[in-house]
Amino acid sequence: MSRVRFERAALYLLLGGVVFCAVGKAQLMPAPPQMPTIPQAPPIPDAPTMPPDLQAPQGPPPDAPQQRQQQQDQARRNNQQGASGSAGFMGAWCAQGDPSKQASISSNGPILNLRNESGSTSIGNFQGDNQIVAPEWQFVTGTLSGDGRRINWSNGTFWARCYGGGGGGGGGGYRQPNLNGNWYPNGNRSLQCSIQQRRGNLTLQNEVGDRATGSFNGKWGVTTNWQGTRITGTISKDGTRIDWSNGTYWVRYRLYGQ
Repeated sequence: MSRVRFERAALYLLLGGVVFCAVGKAQLMPAPPQMPTIPQAPPIPDAPTMPPDLQAPQGPPPDAPQQRQQQQDQARRNNQQGASGSAGFMGAWCAQGDPSKQASISSNGPILNLRNESGSTSIGNFQGDNQIVAPEWQFVTGTLSGDGRRINWSNGTFWARCYGGGGGGGGGGYRQPNLNGNWYPNGNRSLQCSIQQRRGNLTLQNEVGDRATGSFNGKWGVTTNWQGTRITGTISKDGTRIDWSNGTYWVRYRLYGQ
């Protein structure tokens, strides 16, 4: 073999060894680490829009409680007017002035309860100062006379007070006791009540100053109205004690002339 060919072969061997070493070294060398991926922050959501029903609550109209209060005040005034005006109608009556034909009128606040001589009943709606209407008697209208002793009905009949005469239509039968003067609740002399009596109509005042209207319901009975509360009383035969339907009683220690 010539020297040139030998040197060329040796060079090939040398280059092959270098390449082999480089490839082996490349396989044995670990791969360079990769850079970690930086996580992306989630997108910021838009601020939610508050639905209408979660917005600031709306209160009731400012005039609603005022309207309720006005309605209550008006109803109270109506009750007081009806209670004060109806007193002249309450009590025992004689149809056509005949004591054998007993009728009556009582009250439940501003509403009157009427019963005629036949036992028929009707409510009475108060109209003005001296007039009532009975819807269940075909809306017949009754007008109270100025002295409070007679009711003239629009159907041509009349009722007269059953005590002491009937005001132009006869009547009679009894005279009511005189209740004028000072009274003592439950017999307590340190407390004082009073009754003023005028033509069968009564004005009462209790021990704390509350006032009521009333009238006779028969000879020994009275019906009173204390601002819409109806209380009846039974008078003793000697006229010195009144037993009230609420469980109390009034007495007087001096008997006024009958």
